Amino acid sequence: MSFPKTWVWAVVSGCLLLHALAAANRWTLSTDYGSTMRKVGRILKRSALPPWLLSKVTAITVGGQVPGGVYSDLLAANVLSEGDLYYRYNDLNYRWVSKENWTYSSVLNVDADVLSYTRVVLVFEGLDTAAEVFINDMSVGKSTNMFARYVFDVKNHLKASSDNTIDIWFESPVEYATRQYNIQSANYVVPPKCLPSDYNGECHANHIRKMQSSFSWDWGPAFPNSGVWKNWKLTAWNSLIVSDILFSAVPTSPLPSVPDHNFKPGLECHCQSKVWCDAAVASGEVLGSFTITLGDISTTKHRVTAQVSNYEALLEFNLVFSENLVDLWWPNGYGAQPLYKLTAYWENENQTENSTKVVKVGFRTVELNQDYVDLNDTSKGRHYRVYVNNVFMFMKGSNWIPAHILPEMVTPEYTRYLLQAAADVHMNCLRVWGGGIYETDVFYEIADELGILLWEDLMFACSMYPVNQAFLDTVKKEIVTQVRRLQHHPSILLWASNNENEVALRDNWYGTAFNFNQYKEDYITLYVDTIRPLVLELDDSRSYVVSSPSNGIKSENDGYISQKPGDTLYGDVHYYNYISNAWVGDQTPIPRFSSEYGFQSWPSFITMRDVTIEEDWNRESPLMYHRQHHPLGQPELAVQIGIHMHMPAQDGSLKAYQDYLYLSQIHQAVAIKVETEIYRRWMSEINEKGEGYTSGALYWQLDDIWQGASWASIEYGGRWKMLHYYVKKMFSPVIIISSFIENENVVELYVVNEWFQNMTNATVVVSLHRYDTLGPVKTVNKSVHVEAAASSRVATLSMDDDLDQVTLCKEGLYDVKDVCFLTYKLLNSVGVLVTPENYRLLGEPKDAYILHASVQTGDITGPIATPQSNWSFNVSVKTDTVALFVWLETELPGVFSDNGFLMAQEEAQVYFYAVKKITVEDLKSSLTVKSLTDTYQKVYPFATFPENPDIHPNDIRNVVFA
Repeated sequence: MSFPKTWVWAVVSGCLLLHALAAANRWTLSTDYGSTMRKVGRILKRSALPPWLLSKVTAITVGGQVPGGVYSDLLAANVLSEGDLYYRYNDLNYRWVSKENWTYSSVLNVDADVLSYTRVVLVFEGLDTAAEVFINDMSVGKSTNMFARYVFDVKNHLKASSDNTIDIWFESPVEYATRQYNIQSANYVVPPKCLPSDYNGECHANHIRKMQSSFSWDWGPAFPNSGVWKNWKLTAWNSLIVSDILFSAVPTSPLPSVPDHNFKPGLECHCQSKVWCDAAVASGEVLGSFTITLGDISTTKHRVTAQVSNYEALLEFNLVFSENLVDLWWPNGYGAQPLYKLTAYWENENQTENSTKVVKVGFRTVELNQDYVDLNDTSKGRHYRVYVNNVFMFMKGSNWIPAHILPEMVTPEYTRYLLQAAADVHMNCLRVWGGGIYETDVFYEIADELGILLWEDLMFACSMYPVNQAFLDTVKKEIVTQVRRLQHHPSILLWASNNENEVALRDNWYGTAFNFNQYKEDYITLYVDTIRPLVLELDDSRSYVVSSPSNGIKSENDGYISQKPGDTLYGDVHYYNYISNAWVGDQTPIPRFSSEYGFQSWPSFITMRDVTIEEDWNRESPLMYHRQHHPLGQPELAVQIGIHMHMPAQDGSLKAYQDYLYLSQIHQAVAIKVETEIYRRWMSEINEKGEGYTSGALYWQLDDIWQGASWASIEYGGRWKMLHYYVKKMFSPVIIISSFIENENVVELYVVNEWFQNMTNATVVVSLHRYDTLGPVKTVNKSVHVEAAASSRVATLSMDDDLDQVTLCKEGLYDVKDVCFLTYKLLNSVGVLVTPENYRLLGEPKDAYILHASVQTGDITGPIATPQSNWSFNVSVKTDTVALFVWLETELPGVFSDNGFLMAQEEAQVYFYAVKKITVEDLKSSLTVKSLTDTYQKVYPFATFPENPDIHPNDIRNVVFA
């Protein structure tokens, strides 16, 4: 079949599709449905087109999907016949796949006219990873980097024929990494030598430029994949093709320090329309014109002479326009996210060839401020504060990991669901963690739309890395690919070159102390001398930080490896403590910025059930330990739960297993709530040590990669853990929190107010409750003044003098703190609730003077349309006594308006927001509810407190059932 010059080919899901292109006099075979492909005219039937084949030497040949990967293709072909990738031990059963070499093959039908073009290339946006591409059995190029874009010239290897063969050979990533490690080790070892055995993973991920966590991590499995994981195209042209647009905008007038949504600044747009182009010639000049269009605001046409070097051309265009033409882009919670189409249209001199690229941009400024907190006393350290549009913003958010071990399995819909779930709980920032991938274009586009700022790690994590020339060269290619691709997104906050590698080196995580100077030199060579200049050359509109955690500027001044990375007076910290009482938080540091902190939990039984069988439903089962990759994770989690609650009896029952999963989520939710509240409380002040002015809290982690123990707040598949419901409250724009000073027996109340107005004549309502009584036994109202955009202490109450705890909470041998608890809230001047109601448990729930609660769901009404769902249902929840951690659950897709809450009143109203159309009967039949005392034995072996108040039932339980 021959093709006229105006036809374009495309490959989708492994099949060749034929399209008619209306205007461009060039030829492209492509999987990329970008702005050009939207102009296509008609599509031939898939059945008439040749497929891709996936094969290995030893007699396996199946259909292949491109883009895609080996694991997903073998699973679809039932070669992997033991079920889903994540079913039970399949991460081990299917490991053989990663240790084989694989080949993807197809044929290309190329017209003689195509070969008349000046340049004909294969472009791969992503090859995973160690690959070699052959056309008609001749090698045309190699890949060594999953994250780099490769352009291979193929004109001299193609023939005018319908049977041009294309074969892409992939070396086993495990074998490639091992080989590179051995080559490097002949000089000196670049550690770690391997992962902890608990990870059940593969070694030497740091020696291959690939998703590091695909070799396993302490929250995920090992599936080192291979394949063409991103779009590819075969294209022919004579002049230029637009590949990337870089963009930044600098206001020409000062921005106000508080959000003013009527303010439309004048801007000088270094639309840095920096426009990068792929050229058909290696060097020289190309004549033509560029038309740069910004929405319906500005269109300018420029006659250009493009200077080509190494097959690339860079053209720069400046636009200057007056005020009142564009609106500022704001992070979530601070305003709207207007986006404008920026179009670069190239036409060659004789108007026979054109190329178009369209991106969406937002107008905003961003700064990571590291000024001294006190110019008169620099020993107090530096800020680490984010300013967007000249407005200081506390960063509220989490850390993002890959949503599936195989990137091709993550749909745009699921990506949107997860990011929307972050926005729905008031997050304004996510950290794209450095052991995963530079995410898909869709990910960044959705973040732009939702106003979620992205702390963008570069993909280096928890390792030393080689610095031989080949490795540095491939890293350069990676950085250029990714910064050019992503730079225009307003959501990107900063670039951070690695995760935890500075602290790993300084603290000798991998036995580097014996040769510290060598590894320090390597560190500087890679991140400072190689990566940093490239990033800043391509994007000087954002900050570049060398590591996370780090001391920021101080780390740089200390020679890039500080004596104490994570110093609380500088930069950011990662903090994990599984030994102390996390519900008290007295060991929590007071940093400038906490970019990682967290606690583990297990997913719900509904999620675990999908990949387990009955024999696995025991917290001590081999499967549970197999899914627990964090070293000592199971005993640590048992200790954490046991500090506060009773571990279920090990009786082998399903109920005991389900209760254990539930208790793990309670511990995680409360622990992260307490820690986050501490960080938010210290937003506006410093202590005598200089600690404070905390400006960010990004807990670890948002999403899960599989069904196992992890730090996530959203389970694999999208079900919210209890933590995610708590995040909705702890990240609310205005919250009220407490600090208990035990030696004075007083409670301090703080209000964190992100709004930019003071609240006068507001009222703090503090209620003292007994565990055995519905409704408060005493309530104190305090009239308070709340500062704008600040955290401020608004009230201090004595537990005895103001709340009469010593009298009202007296009960037999019980300590008063085990009889009572506090709730508190803030009302504005007209009595409207402006904060979520909060609580403080004065003692541990396992010691509480609490009755068994009978919590039930009552009337369910709906559906009604709400901003959250077209199928929203009101659910009445009732209890006969105080109930802790009330947990509603349904297998229907959707979320509740609140969950994991305390019930100190007889009835609560909760909404369920369904994802799809359901009925009241559907919800009623699937809905379950439980509270903490449902995990207790219903009958104790000795007299209970209604019969003898001098006997402490929970002390008895500790003896009998521990």
